[in-house]
Amino acid sequence: MFRSICSFVLAASLLGVLTAGCSDSPTAPSPELEGGVVATFDVSGTTFKVFITNSVAINRLYSVRNGTLTGQIPNGRIRRGPGAAGHNAPYSWHLDPVDIEIVDASIELCDGAPDYVEQNVDEFVDVIGRYCPWGARLVRIDDYR
Repeated sequence: MFRSICSFVLAASLLGVLTAGCSDSPTAPSPELEGGVVATFDVSGTTFKVFITNSVAINRLYSVRNGTLTGQIPNGRIRRGPGAAGHNAPYSWHLDPVDIEIVDASIELCDGAPDYVEQNVDEFVDVIGRYCPWGARLVRIDDYR
């Protein structure tokens, strides 16, 4: 039904009847991303993406987007590889989609820019174990649930 509404809105927009469109598609670009959301964060002008299936974290993301929550630091167990469907490419790391929180504050040890993490993946995965960029700012949510 969502697709038909989006198609109607798109067709009406093309005809100049409506100006609103559909910004997010409920269809995941890969079956690996179905059942979760992909959140895009900006850290000092560099973006990275997090695939999240944890419902508590997803609810907090929406609260951040709606302005009812200010803490928006993703804090999660860091893993090697770009993640499900390569969602965090070109980075060679991703955050565990279940073991993630959206928090107000975290320890400095797991803070850093995405590029710094990329240059130090082994240390973040093997020693620190988590990534929690203090300067993260939520810029987009793609919901595939």
